[in-house]
Amino acid sequence: MSNERVNEVDEGAAFLSEIEQRRGGRITFKTFSTFYADSLGNVRDYGVFLYMVDGTFFFQDFEHESTFLGFKLRKRKDEPEYVMFEGSFSPLEVVSFRTVNKKAARNCALGFREFAKLRKANPVLGFFTETATEIKLKDGRTMYFQFMDKSVRNIVNQMQNDDKGENNGCIQSL
Repeated sequence: MSNERVNEVDEGAAFLSEIEQRRGGRITFKTFSTFYADSLGNVRDYGVFLYMVDGTFFFQDFEHESTFLGFKLRKRKDEPEYVMFEGSFSPLEVVSFRTVNKKAARNCALGFREFAKLRKANPVLGFFTETATEIKLKDGRTMYFQFMDKSVRNIVNQMQNDDKGENNGCIQSL
């Protein structure tokens, strides 16, 4: 293994260890979403790292450095200073999941479209357009993630089934 690869592995392990110390528990699940938006107006086009500690999902974004052909580009003078974005939710707070058009979800988060008018994505058109997973919470918040698979949905369903009993715990999937 090259020295560069060893350094990346060491940095990754140190990063995960720091999260576990900060959260006071072990990371039991981790994934990456290539897009994040929510009903509070937050949009992260470069995605977020999502992980679980002690039965709660946490997520955070990363500073994105622009590159061209592998070379870092200088920041624009008017570019705002990066401030890390973090959030969390309990799987037991989830009311529903559905798949929506990513561009429409982004426009809702930015205030260009009403959330009430956002429809479920057409499965056939999903082959030609990007989609996002909509997660609605009991407190009214709505979040949009672009996951590679359904592992988060499966974990939420399992935890809700364990909490409420096998028949009553399934969340609504629209």
